[in-house]
Amino acid sequence: MLGTRFGESTRRSISMRERGESATLPARNQDGDLVLSPVCHWQDDDIWEGIALYGGGARPGYSDFEDMRRIYAHAVGTSCAVVADAILEGAGSRRQGKCGARLGCHVCQMAEDKSLANMVECDGRYAYAAGLQRLNRFIRNTRFDWSRRHWVGRTIRGGWIKVQPDTYHPTMVRELVRYMLQLDYDEQCRAERVGERPKFELLPLDLLVAVDALQSLNGLARPFAAWADWRDIHQRGVRYDIPDLPQVAQTAVPTARFLHVGSEWDDTAEPAEWTGLRDPYLESLTADSACGPALQVTADGREVWALPTAQQFSVDAEAAFLISEFEVDRLLEIHDVGVGPGQVTAGYRWYAQYGCLTLSHSQRAEHDEIARRTAYKDRLGLTLDYDVGALRSRAASFEDLPASSQLAWRQAATPQQSLF
Repeated sequence: MLGTRFGESTRRSISMRERGESATLPARNQDGDLVLSPVCHWQDDDIWEGIALYGGGARPGYSDFEDMRRIYAHAVGTSCAVVADAILEGAGSRRQGKCGARLGCHVCQMAEDKSLANMVECDGRYAYAAGLQRLNRFIRNTRFDWSRRHWVGRTIRGGWIKVQPDTYHPTMVRELVRYMLQLDYDEQCRAERVGERPKFELLPLDLLVAVDALQSLNGLARPFAAWADWRDIHQRGVRYDIPDLPQVAQTAVPTARFLHVGSEWDDTAEPAEWTGLRDPYLESLTADSACGPALQVTADGREVWALPTAQQFSVDAEAAFLISEFEVDRLLEIHDVGVGPGQVTAGYRWYAQYGCLTLSHSQRAEHDEIARRTAYKDRLGLTLDYDVGALRSRAASFEDLPASSQLAWRQAATPQQSLF
């Protein structure tokens, strides 16, 4: 039973019609479940009238809706949910294609998150969410700080990659993971003091493993860095408190520069070096044995590990639990010793070879390419805490590219103001 309504937005209406949602006829969703949308034709006034009738006892219902009214009202800093809805509608936030009251989207940056601030200020019962609001504000205030961005491009064109702010810099990703682990720990301590279950957990065990594996695959952190951060907080008393930073003003994206790669990420690798989803050490030890990794050939003719696949990427819950119970000390030893150049993806391969990861059907080839790209960056010292200024100084301007490469990157040639 869903509460989706055609009148919420044009996009929602189109999606509902494509799914065949109905108030009277159940439809199958993508998981094969029967779905019914009994209020799909209701308008806002119908919803509030229904809440009044069923919540006030005029009609038999399963809830008095008091928690819903309270949360909705406090999200706008009022004492009345209907007034709160009118305020949101009058502000025009929905007509702009953005959210009104934001309940649960604690890191969303589509609009300034005033509702959570109102809730924390309005009632002490929301004090647990103050850290979530700080995290949102930190992300908002630093989103135009180009030094916190990853400048190493992911696409080869004409033998070159673009050097320009894109996703988050490895140090920023590590910082965010630490803040989320700290918020989880603080909430666990708070819940234990008052004798209740935690209100939230940003990085439960399966997500912690996923983050750790993908950080390694992308060269954003040393293998098993997430476990090292967890140890700092839970066992060593280290705190990673979210700083209250001034907002960085929006500026033009710095002008793109370019770094030569070659036609493939492996062009600069030694002939004997395996840089994708392969491990020569493991495969040499398990050669001709039943415990060696199975291989498959990708569409472009590369041999990679035949990791298990399903509809989407996932972490095996049992494997994650066994790792947390029996393997963490060994993983921390590996992290503390460190890995050699080009081996930053060793953490991802460790999780993969122990059956902890299931990829989507397309991700075997994708993750092999990411691993080769990360190995290239690692050989050049462009993973982990690399220096953005040093990277830009070694990169070439658009004017210095060969003519064929200029043609491949012509859409990136528009001059823009640079901060560096």
